[in-house]
Amino acid sequence: SDTATGVSASDMVPSGYTITAGSIDNGGVATGNQIDWTGLSLADGASVTLSYSVTVNAPTGALGEYSNTAEITGSDQYDPDSTPDNDDGDQSEDDEGNFTITPQTSDLSITKSVSDGTPNVGDTVTFTITLSNAGTVAGTGVSVQDIVPVGYSVVSGTATSTSTTGTSVIAGNQVDWTALSVPLGTDSVSLTIDAIVNAPTGAANEYINGVEITAADQYDPDSDPSSDADTDDNGDGINDDDEATVGVVIEQADLSISKTINNPSPNVGE
Repeated sequence: SDTATGVSASDMVPSGYTITAGSIDNGGVATGNQIDWTGLSLADGASVTLSYSVTVNAPTGALGEYSNTAEITGSDQYDPDSTPDNDDGDQSEDDEGNFTITPQTSDLSITKSVSDGTPNVGDTVTFTITLSNAGTVAGTGVSVQDIVPVGYSVVSGTATSTSTTGTSVIAGNQVDWTALSVPLGTDSVSLTIDAIVNAPTGAANEYINGVEITAADQYDPDSDPSSDADTDDNGDGINDDDEATVGVVIEQADLSISKTINNPSPNVGE
C-alpha cells in the first residue's frame, strides 16, 4: 500500500551468456557476471523494467548455464509475502524469477564423392558435396568452401546447388557457396562442381579435393567452422564432420617403344 523505496535487485547471469557492455539500463552495475540495481523506487501499483543485452555463448555442458535468475535483494519497507535476498534456487517467492533458453542447433555434416575415381588425364569429373542436418532447426546462413587442388581445373559456371537459397562463386580453383539453407534430414542439400583432370605435376596431394562448412547461423554441437583439415587431431586430414575429402587415381599407361630389323645387312632389292 506504500511507495517502495531503497529497492535493490540482482541478476546472476550464468556462463551461457556474456553481458554486452553499455547495455544495462536504470543504473545497473555489473560485477563479473552479476548485475545489481540499487536505489530504486516504486509507487503503489507501479512497475519498473530492468533490462540488459547478452551474447549467447556456445554450450559447455555446465549445469544451469542458460538458466538466468533475478531477485529483489533489498527494500526499505516490509514485504508481507517474500523475503529479499534469500533465493534458495527454487524461485518459490514472488520476488524471484528465472528464465531458461535453449540455443538453436544445426548439427551439420558433409560428405563428398566423385563421379569417376580412376579418370584419364583430360577427362571431366563431377564432385558431389552432400550436406545433412541432424540438429533441431534448419540451418541458415550456411557457407561452404571447396579449394580444388592443382590436379584439376574447375569448369567455369558449373557450381550448382539444390538449396532453395544461396549463391555460388567460382574464383580460379576456389568455389564458395554462401547463404545456403539446410533443412533437417539426411542428404538434404547437394552441391556439385565439374572439373577437368590435369596431368600430374608431382605436387603433394594434387588429386585430393577437400571441402568444408565455413559458417552457419546456428551452433553446431560437434564441429567448428573455424577449423580446417590442417588442424586434425588424428592425422587423417579431417578434423570434424563439417569437412570431407575425396581423391582420384588417374589412369596411366607407361608406354615405351623399341625397334629391330631381321637383317641388318641386306642386299639391294631384298
